[in-house]
Amino acid sequence: MNVPAKVQDHDPETGEIRTGLPVGYDHENQSLAVSLARAEVDQQIATARALPRHPSRVMQSILSLATLDDKSAEECVYALPRGGKPIKGPSIRLAEIISSQWGNCRVGARVVHVDRIEKYVEAEGVFHDLETNTATTARVRRRIVDSKGRLFNDDMIVVTGNAAASIAKRNAILGGVPKAVWRKAYDAVEAVVAGDAKTLVERREKAMKAFAAFGVTPERVCESLGVGDVDEITLEHMPTLMGAHAALKNNEATVEELFPVQKGEGDGPKPKSLNDRLNALAGDEDQKKDKPADQKKAAKESDQDSPPASDDGSGNGAGSVEKPSSGSAASPSKSDDGTPSPQEARAAGAEARDKGMSRKAMPAEFRKDPALSEAWLEGFDTGQAEADEED
Repeated sequence: MNVPAKVQDHDPETGEIRTGLPVGYDHENQSLAVSLARAEVDQQIATARALPRHPSRVMQSILSLATLDDKSAEECVYALPRGGKPIKGPSIRLAEIISSQWGNCRVGARVVHVDRIEKYVEAEGVFHDLETNTATTARVRRRIVDSKGRLFNDDMIVVTGNAAASIAKRNAILGGVPKAVWRKAYDAVEAVVAGDAKTLVERREKAMKAFAAFGVTPERVCESLGVGDVDEITLEHMPTLMGAHAALKNNEATVEELFPVQKGEGDGPKPKSLNDRLNALAGDEDQKKDKPADQKKAAKESDQDSPPASDDGSGNGAGSVEKPSSGSAASPSKSDDGTPSPQEARAAGAEARDKGMSRKAMPAEFRKDPALSEAWLEGFDTGQAEADEED
């Protein structure tokens, strides 16, 4: 049993020099645990140096296992599509093959911290090369919130912690084993995943079905690759596709990370209230400005022109239009209950345009009724069309 060396200590009160074990040293328990751990590591290092590895043999073994079959090759690559420029690399499956064939090493990973305030989990991966006595440590953080910012439950936190530990373990292994050892195997894996032109159509359909199991539509896949249609996916895209599927399968990434939903025109949440809908309509002012001149003219004629009245002697025939009273000559009359009429709303919209007001500055009395709000916007746009023609 290895016992720590004795140390000398000076007593400040008596001036006596004392000799003994370090302060706080538990002779019975702590020395036994330290001795066992030290003996274990020393024995492994001695064995590793007695039976050194052969790099050429290791490289061949890694290549053989990584390309054993198509499925094994697909699991050895991960990819994160980002605007047609994917981020690719070896997955945890390939890292496990590398560590097992490299030999004479110790590998481990664990969750070291769970922060429910900052909402993240942190894991640590360790790789110790016993033959060269070098160690590599990697730490990875993963968020523990959903897309709405809500904290995961306990089960999902455990799953996220395991995923973080897996990624940390992969990073530690790849950082400890020289890339020259596994680069050839990784290139061969990408070639196997890409396939050839004869099997491209079949592999594309297989990939789309695989992503459908995770709820990913072909449109989102094509958008992440920067292509317009599934038929535009070529052999160069296949490693990225299969790598993304492997990342989902190995919990190295989520669907939101791989295939983020892009909010474009017409996308996004639907308006929940009438005010939201009116604001959305008012925000389309630029589109209204781009209308063809003939459409603007037609809108003007439909608002200002009225059909000729048929004179039946009474001035109030079926085809006649009733003239407003003298009290309403400036603006259309209101209804019996005091609610503005669509004609008044249309006139108010045109007047607001003439005053240089914003299209979103609709009075509250018109926002309450969809018909009045549409009439106000129509009057605003009609006035704008008239101004364009005058210029």
